[in-house]
Amino acid sequence: MASFLDSVQIGFDMATSLTIVGAAVTWFIRQKKQAAIDKERGISQQVKSTGLQKVQTVLLETENSFSSLVTNTQKFEKMIDNRFQKHAEKPYRKLNLALTNDEGFFDKSVDLLEGIRKELGGFYEMIQVRRYSLIPLLDSINDGENYVSIFQKNIDDVGEAHNNVGSSNLSLLKELKGLIDMINEKYDFKPDSIDDEQLKSLYSSAIDDSDILDKIKSILFDEDYFEWLSSFVSEGSETAYLEKVIRSNEIEDRELFHNVLTNFIVALFKRNIELISTVLVSASYNVMNARIECKDILISLSAMSHKLVVNNDVEPLIAVIEKYNSNEYFSRDRSIR
Repeated sequence: MASFLDSVQIGFDMATSLTIVGAAVTWFIRQKKQAAIDKERGISQQVKSTGLQKVQTVLLETENSFSSLVTNTQKFEKMIDNRFQKHAEKPYRKLNLALTNDEGFFDKSVDLLEGIRKELGGFYEMIQVRRYSLIPLLDSINDGENYVSIFQKNIDDVGEAHNNVGSSNLSLLKELKGLIDMINEKYDFKPDSIDDEQLKSLYSSAIDDSDILDKIKSILFDEDYFEWLSSFVSEGSETAYLEKVIRSNEIEDRELFHNVLTNFIVALFKRNIELISTVLVSASYNVMNARIECKDILISLSAMSHKLVVNNDVEPLIAVIEKYNSNEYFSRDRSIR
């Protein structure tokens, strides 16, 4: 009987021991999992903290650069926009007068535009360099691909805006001014009072003058000027002119090119200085657009900072950006700064 009771006791002790060991093992596994979770959470928080610090550092740099850019863009925009009467019968009249009567107006416009181009270039280069440290951090965060995609698009838009101001406007202004000065020096005419006979004579002279024709072709074949040149192309033929005249190694549509050439030469004599005014107005629009593209960088960085601070997935990044674009926050389209 004692032997039987001893066996039962031993069995009971073993079961108890196994239960205790099982509980201990379960506790250990749970603790290990929790430790792994805590470690991962800690690393994630550390990454977010580092990302936030980096985003705010870059944001501060861009704020300072943007402030300087706004000051200069406003000088140029006011200089042009105050003289452009969009809805008037002769919208370019005041700009034409400024270019004709104020010898320093053109040079001042070009100098301001040159300065803006350099500042845009500086802003673009700064944000390009910073992306090498910023993008890996953003990419390591939950939904990081979305952060990176938006940030990269902002950078590309600033680069395009810089090219529009430099290649499309500044270069065209200089080429066009040189061509118009040459025409005005060689020929005696008044744009407002040219009759058909005089226009035919001036046209023939320009076509036969290799110096003038070379300068004309330099403008008509430049793809950077295509948007501006479209006004001399018959409606519906813009793509054909781009593909068959500008981009083609040889002129594939000579009739189309001749029509554009004729329209342009006629404008050089009949509109003359006003052509420069149209480029200045285009430049003012591109400067405004460039300023907004730079502001988009600041708004996106601000939205990213918000997401990293709040640390939740309830409001997507794009929703925060749209909210910050509104007039209640940074007023993207209405506020200058």
